[in-house]
Amino acid sequence: MIKKITVFFLLLPLITLAQQESLTYNQTQDIKFVEQYKNNTIIYSYTTKDGLIVSIGDTLTLGNAVIKRKKYMFHDVFSQIVIGKTKGLSKKEYRLLPHKYSGSKVIVKSLFVTHESFTGYKLWPNRKQMPLYVSVFVEGYQDGLSKIFSHSRKTILNIEKALLLGEIINYNAPLSKEEAITKLKESKDLMELDFLSKEEYERLKEELTPIILDK
Repeated sequence: MIKKITVFFLLLPLITLAQQESLTYNQTQDIKFVEQYKNNTIIYSYTTKDGLIVSIGDTLTLGNAVIKRKKYMFHDVFSQIVIGKTKGLSKKEYRLLPHKYSGSKVIVKSLFVTHESFTGYKLWPNRKQMPLYVSVFVEGYQDGLSKIFSHSRKTILNIEKALLLGEIINYNAPLSKEEAITKLKESKDLMELDFLSKEEYERLKEELTPIILDK
């Protein structure tokens, strides 16, 4: 009996490590690397293309649902965020999250990977050789009755797409050309008001100039 307990505790750290594996965007695009992963494999954390690290227990903020018009209507929904947990569901069963949840905060409960669908003309495509995308299961901060009568549990279908579309706020997103110009103008005003030193302004200008010229 003692030997069995000893073996169990020796194996436990290995099981825990396997469930806490971290992935990066570059790894998910490496065809040789992703072959070892089955769909719905759980990971502990993921580093996005922009360098944002998403881990279990982190807090994310929902951005805006993508629409073509300026004003939202009651039936508008997110494109990358669905109600509940998607494991075991088909795409036809997904219920997209209403846009009214924009601005709410959620806690990361789990992350899992899925191979992208093959879109070419290969007769028998091996999906395991397709890149991975990362889904994130989250829960809201509500409790009690508010949790029962709201969509507390949600799944971000593809975290990269959600960040790109602004459905999840990306605090690591690179500045656009317009944002860089605005920031440079503001810093110049601060320098002229003696709230920013000339050295600090020149250093910031050096950082922002490539963004303004290249994009």
